[in-house]
Amino acid sequence: MRHSLRFFRHHSLLPALTVVACLALLAPRASTPQPAGARRIVLLGLDAADWLAIDPLVTAGKLPTFARLEQLGRTGIMLSTPPLVSPMIWTTIATGVEPENHGVLDFMVDLPDGRQAPVGSSQRLAPAIWNMFSAAGRRVAVVGWWATWPAEQVRGTIASDAIAPQLTRQTIRSTSDLVSPLSALPRVLNRVTKVDALTRHDLAAYIPLTDQEYAAARAAASGPGLYDNPLAHLAAVIAATRTYAAVAEDALRTDAPDLLAVYLESIDTVSHLFIRDPRRGRQAIDRAYQDADNVLRRLAEASRPDALVIVCSDHGFHPATAAIVEDPANLAGPATAWHRPYGIVAVATAGSLISGERPSGPPARGAGGIITPLDVAPTVLHAAGLSIASDMPGRAATELLPSDVAARPVVRSAPLRYSPPAPITRADDGEARNRLRALGYVGATTTSLARQNLAESLFRRGKYGAAERELRALVEARPRNVAAQLWLAQTLMRTGRPREAIAAFERAIALPGGARDALAEAVDAAVTNGAADAAERMLRAGGTTQPYVRVARGIVADARHGARTAEREWRAALAAEPTSFDAASRLFDLLVRGGRAREALEPLERAARLAPDDARLVALAGDARLANGDAAGAERAFRRALDLAPDGDAVRLALGRAMLKQQKTAEAIATLGRAVPSLDRHVLLGAAYSTARDWPHAVEHLQQALDGGRATTDVLNGLGWAHLQLGHRRDAAALFARSLDVRPNQPEIRKLLRDLGGAFL
Repeated sequence: MRHSLRFFRHHSLLPALTVVACLALLAPRASTPQPAGARRIVLLGLDAADWLAIDPLVTAGKLPTFARLEQLGRTGIMLSTPPLVSPMIWTTIATGVEPENHGVLDFMVDLPDGRQAPVGSSQRLAPAIWNMFSAAGRRVAVVGWWATWPAEQVRGTIASDAIAPQLTRQTIRSTSDLVSPLSALPRVLNRVTKVDALTRHDLAAYIPLTDQEYAAARAAASGPGLYDNPLAHLAAVIAATRTYAAVAEDALRTDAPDLLAVYLESIDTVSHLFIRDPRRGRQAIDRAYQDADNVLRRLAEASRPDALVIVCSDHGFHPATAAIVEDPANLAGPATAWHRPYGIVAVATAGSLISGERPSGPPARGAGGIITPLDVAPTVLHAAGLSIASDMPGRAATELLPSDVAARPVVRSAPLRYSPPAPITRADDGEARNRLRALGYVGATTTSLARQNLAESLFRRGKYGAAERELRALVEARPRNVAAQLWLAQTLMRTGRPREAIAAFERAIALPGGARDALAEAVDAAVTNGAADAAERMLRAGGTTQPYVRVARGIVADARHGARTAEREWRAALAAEPTSFDAASRLFDLLVRGGRAREALEPLERAARLAPDDARLVALAGDARLANGDAAGAERAFRRALDLAPDGDAVRLALGRAMLKQQKTAEAIATLGRAVPSLDRHVLLGAAYSTARDWPHAVEHLQQALDGGRATTDVLNGLGWAHLQLGHRRDAAALFARSLDVRPNQPEIRKLLRDLGGAFL
């Protein structure tokens, strides 16, 4: 049986920059005429903001500005492609091009002498929207955005992402490249919140703390161990948020830029610091969202009423109740396991966010659909009346924009020529790395993961040839890199080379941590492709009775027709790890094949109860309910799974099937209509339209299923019946005859064919 969710499988400073010739494009020139409906833009980036966290707070009345944003603006889901690495995604958002073209691929970069530095503007190979606005004669203000240090020259100001790490603490060594132009530095300095100026009340608003905890946090905040103390780290985040918010608000009020782009990390950092604290974590995370709500209100108040405020995040963040397992051996850092690929995007006018009655009741988000980080820059440019570079693969998300802006034709033009600032030549002093390590973003490696991140990104976007080139180079340089070996194995599987893939899997399994990460997948690949010896070798390398080893043993047993042994292994795996999706899904398959679907209900329902925010387990519980005739219960589970994973087309199809079981034909047609075209979708829509007696549409979809190779008796008979209702007797007879060729023992179809008369054949 096919599962509904099987588809899941700062800074030390440089010397002052020289203004190079490549920045001549930013020289003053006449502004490009603005077309009717062009708007000023406020782009607020909130790292890790998630509708799953926002909506309950809106309902509780704790986020009044977000309430207006949801009810008076237009919203959607930001769907990011892993790896969910913040600097890479935020640079994609800012440039509108893929990671391989913009070059910002990790938190840190390796220097020729073997040391590291924080990623910065020197690594960005593509122009950002602030460069494009500047080239068009528009004024910009950029505040705290990822990889903007050293600050580059623009028509306006850049307060780089090194502002908070340097100016909120007593660690200033140089200020010449923090801000551009340098003349804007005094204004920035006047708006800095110092970490040591925060009071106990400031911290207590986030998290209850004792006198001893506060004293320890103050001591850590002024010393080298700041990031080793979560409360001191929290103080640094609060100071950074207040600093960047004040600088951004001042830029709006003083300079009235055509584009303000400001980034805040607070939600992500606070979530990482306190998500595991069951007693105090919820208050801290809620307060981070409330602070973001306050910043959103302040920026709206400082803007023109008709300015467009665009709020987005790079990814979401799993709730504390999700079944998240952090892997300390993860090269990318264990913290990334908490990231969800589903972030937020919303657009409203500044005036709507500050005027009128405060909305009440549950969120009423407009159906803006799904957009990607590649769509943000084209949307910003179009809203501002500027052309979109022809090398941007994304689109202008006009469904999020006011009607007058959306109605303007989308204009494409040649890309802007761009060269990055001078390369980094000085290593980091360790502070940036310490901060990332404290959040769990730096794992078991002392080198940049840029190449690995790029390879994963290429793989997930289906660029297998480019991914393989990166991975082979990475494996050659670092043969003990488990992740690289595993990604190479998956790439080889996708490109039809199972023997090479199994060899790569074996190399990975033999490395420390490799079995934990991929034993089940590797063994499955081996037994599916007739490599039983390789499967046995990998099982021996696993060597323990850990749940993942039991899952793999069950796979081998099942392939050898040892269903009882497989069941025993998978039940043992679930007993040890009740939220193991691998064990639960395979046990479900086995029990359904044996006509014992009812026995699957208890373990799957238990898994979903223990991890109510794990979309895979919730959907699997829905599958179990549907298999046991509980279509209404299945519908509830599938709806929840789609709330958690909005792009889950397999779940959407299962939801449509559950609706059809309940005779909710119109709802089923609407739900299935939102799914990506596929053979399953055509089959289900054909059935739905047949139930609705809409025979032309039934014929359309069932014929597409048949043309795609789905020549099952259900499709042939359904299509024949639809043709018969339309009076197409010859077509109907031919289809019934094909169905009997597939399965002769169909007495009702044989009788129907006789009644039609053999003359048609």
